[in-house]
Amino acid sequence: MNELRFALRQLRKSPAFTFIAILTLALGIGANTAIFSVVNAVILRPLPYQAPEQLVWIWETSPKNEIEEEPLSFPNFNDFRQQAQSFEAVGAFTGAAPILSGADGEPERLTGAAVVGDFFSVLGVEPVLGRKFVPEENEDGKNRVAILSHAFWQRRFGGD
Repeated sequence: MNELRFALRQLRKSPAFTFIAILTLALGIGANTAIFSVVNAVILRPLPYQAPEQLVWIWETSPKNEIEEEPLSFPNFNDFRQQAQSFEAVGAFTGAAPILSGADGEPERLTGAAVVGDFFSVLGVEPVLGRKFVPEENEDGKNRVAILSHAFWQRRFGGD
């Protein structure tokens, strides 16, 4: 207890040192909290899907071309899907940025993904309204089908 009283007296005698020490501690704790929040959100927290520990990411490599990770081509994906026996479901996606235009609004560039296979089954999610893709829609040359996010449906179409 005497040591604590002595420490407090010393801190009162030198307010500049006390201020710098408290500021250093506050910055250290703040930085630690910020880094932990990012790590927790990105790495530690499980993905918001059914059985996220069973999801796997598959890619191609091309050492000859010095490519370490490359998305599967559609023909290779189809071959893999037909031959894979270790997976309950197989789906694939790639980034997409289509432009939506129509008679009742300005053209708008969207952010989305082009998906194939049992994409929604792989994630264990269902559309709130409407339906998932049917197998025939995975074939080349078929009309493209879109599934909208709720936010986009509300914003662009007024939920109608």
